[in-house]
Amino acid sequence: MQAKVCNWPELAQVYDELLCKKIGLAKPLSQHGKLLDALKTLVNALSPSTKKKDEVYRYPSRTKPILIQLDWIPLGIGTDSRNRVLINPAHITLLWNAILLQGMFGEPKLVADLLKPKANRQPLVDWAKQLFLERQSLAGLGLLRQELVVFLERLPVADLREEQLPNPFADTLPQMGLGHLHGNLLKSLAAQTAALSLGDSMMAHYLSGDLEQAYKQACELQSESDLLMRYRDLVIHEYEEAKDFYELLRSLRKK
Repeated sequence: MQAKVCNWPELAQVYDELLCKKIGLAKPLSQHGKLLDALKTLVNALSPSTKKKDEVYRYPSRTKPILIQLDWIPLGIGTDSRNRVLINPAHITLLWNAILLQGMFGEPKLVADLLKPKANRQPLVDWAKQLFLERQSLAGLGLLRQELVVFLERLPVADLREEQLPNPFADTLPQMGLGHLHGNLLKSLAAQTAALSLGDSMMAHYLSGDLEQAYKQACELQSESDLLMRYRDLVIHEYEEAKDFYELLRSLRKK
């Protein structure tokens, strides 16, 4: 296994290939601080790890699912040293798709759920299509690209470990926080609507990671739209699941 790991590329080099050569971002990547912070949060969600108090090396988590396999090689001795991070080359395509999904949907936990092989991506894709193509003028944002249409068509059915989705963002990424793109595209577009419908407000909170506010909106939502009610049920289910887990942890702490 160690021999195989030695042949893995560095994560920094992979970022350079994907972000600079493939998307066209200016070098060095260190100038894109917001983007790198967003990617660090994303990779931590996709490849959770731990480390012992007096060690530099990180260990893959044994309790959380790992979608992208990394390995860490200490560059020195002592707790202040850093690691050289390597990535399994078989997971580079998945990383590319994860970066695009983060730009589209934002929340790393949601991205991780969408990357799973049996994930039901259709409900969120349907809402995205409705927001993009039926109620928003993307021409004014410079975002109406054929790649966006293909991205949404392929997302529900693609094997995200094998198929690289097209980049719908031209020569930038929403994670960079530039202009009207504050972190993720769907949240930005929903916020541009002069008066958000209750359903759009619910989804905007959901995509921002504010599950509690999304739940409050969901509880008030009544609609004849089957699609919107599916989103409502999704939000309520996730909130109740998170609440049950929190109550379980609290009860265990009391014992």
